[in-house]
Formats: sequence, C-alpha cells, structure tokens
Amino acid sequence: MRSSEFRLAATIATVTLAFFVVDFFYFRRSSIILDSDNWLELAKVMMVLAAIIVAMMLVEWRIEKDRSRVGRSIAASATAVRSLAKNACLFVPMSFASVWFMYLASATDRPLMDQTLAALDATIGFDWRAFLDLTNKQPLVAGALVFAYHALARQLPLLLLLLAFAKRPRLTEFIALLAVSSALTATLMSLVPAAGAYAYFQPRPIDFSNFTARAGMWHFTELMRIRSGAPFDLLVTRAEGLVTFPSYHTALGIMVVYALRDYRWLFWSVGCLNTVMIVSTLPEGGHHLIDVIAGAVVAVASIVAVRKIASYDRGEALAAPAVFPLTKG
Repeated sequence: MRSSEFRLAATIATVTLAFFVVDFFYFRRSSIILDSDNWLELAKVMMVLAAIIVAMMLVEWRIEKDRSRVGRSIAASATAVRSLAKNACLFVPMSFASVWFMYLASATDRPLMDQTLAALDATIGFDWRAFLDLTNKQPLVAGALVFAYHALARQLPLLLLLLAFAKRPRLTEFIALLAVSSALTATLMSLVPAAGAYAYFQPRPIDFSNFTARAGMWHFTELMRIRSGAPFDLLVTRAEGLVTFPSYHTALGIMVVYALRDYRWLFWSVGCLNTVMIVSTLPEGGHHLIDVIAGAVVAVASIVAVRKIASYDRGEALAAPAVFPLTKG
C-alpha cells in the first residue's frame, strides 16, 4: 500500500472510531435502541468481505507466474475485486457508525431551525415557494429534476466499480471523501436540527403535483417519531436519510464529479447531470437553499482536506517553519 493510500485509510479508520466513541457515549442517554440484529448483519458483511479478500489473494498467488493475456486479465481483475473488498471493509463500519450517529443526533427536543434557514434564504433573495411553483408549472423541467435527484443513488455503485478497476487508484480517496464529509455533515446537523422546506412551508399537494408524492417528506414521519422521545428501535439497513442541513445530496454530487476528474467524458456528462441534481434538491429533496450552499461547502472542505492528507509529506512538514509560533495564553 502506498503511503498516501495508507494515510487515507487511517483517516477513514479514525473517523469511524470517532463516530463509534460518540455513538457509545450518547447511546446510554438516548431513546434510540440499536437492534441486536445490527451487529449480526455487520459481522456477516465483514466476514463475506474478508472471504472475498482471501479468495482474490489466492487467485493472484495461483496465477502470478502466468504471463499470458488471459492470465494477466484474471490477475488484474482479482486485484481490483480485492481492492473493492478492502475499501468496503473501511466503508461499511464507517457508514454503520455515521447512520447510528444521525439517529442519535436527531433524537433531540431542541427546536427545529427551519424558520432561521428560511430567513437566511430570504436574506439572499431566494423564495422557496416561488421556485417550487416555477418548476412545478413545467412538467418537463420537473420530470428532469426528479430523474436527476434519484439518479445519484445509481451513480455510486457504478463509480465504486469504475474506481476499483481503474489504472490510477482513486477508490480509497473517494471513501476518505465520504468519511470526512460524513464527519462534517454530522457536526453541522447536530448543531442545526431541521425538518426541511416542505415541513416548514407546507405546500398543498397540487403545488408539487409534478414531483413525487412524498417529495422532501419521506423522512418526516420517522424524524417526528425520533424527536418524540419514545423508544425507537433502529435497524441500520432500513434507516432513512434524516439530514436536512447541510444537503448531503449536494456534497455527494460534487464529490462524485471530482472522483471522475481522470475521465474527461464522464466528468462533463456526470457533472451536467449532477448540476441538475443539485438544483433538484430544492423542489424534490425539500431543502432550503442555505442547505445546498452548506452542502457545497462540505464537499469543497472535504476535497481540500483529503488532498492535503494524501499529499502530506512528513519530512517536509517537519522541516517547514511554523506559521504560528507556539505561545502560551
């Protein structure tokens, strides 16, 4: 493993550990009950991934002396699958811990801050109701926005496969982006509890008739149950996306495009699609504009942080003069 890849893997592991520490700290005082099946499912997934890694290592070992075209192809495929499984071993626990935190952070009686978010939108001149009305009146536009919004979920598995089989290793970098952005998103969502623009403005069904029936509200019933303080049995595999501020759809869309920077034709085509997707987070995702802006900031901050981690040279860092002198007080 290259030093940069090791640092990225260490970053993912550190974020995962931090999530678990915070989860266990808040778990005792929370109404969220983690179903015991979660640990069984997590163990099953990790064992399957471990078996895949061992199997691919055996394939690589068995065929390492075969210099034929078929042999080289099989070896390269085995290496790619092993890389995918190794990165999945980093991603799955991180995803588990971050989803658990999302539910713990949502189980609060602090007032929702949608009024403040809507006021910030108004301050920068954005009228969410008017934008919803404008896009809903144009069925073709609304249809394109709905398609783009839900297309993001299909992009992720394809991107992971592409990065695993790519000549230039970018898969661990992308998982590190997910880890760092998840940590930033978790921090912001815990500070700014919100339910979303649909819950705040309460438009009539006819006002969003060209969007999906539960646009921006599929999470609302679950969020209210969690905020009620009643015991809530969490099964991570059935978790809903509860984050309103910042918009993680926005952050993820930008990071996906960044991960494709080595593939010019994909970079521009997916970039155009995800630009439309980011617009769709307002009428289909039910986000305030300030949520989208915050999501973009999360994406850019995550990219900058991961780039610095990947390029960090310990020797140069130790030799570099201190920018801020270490002073007391």
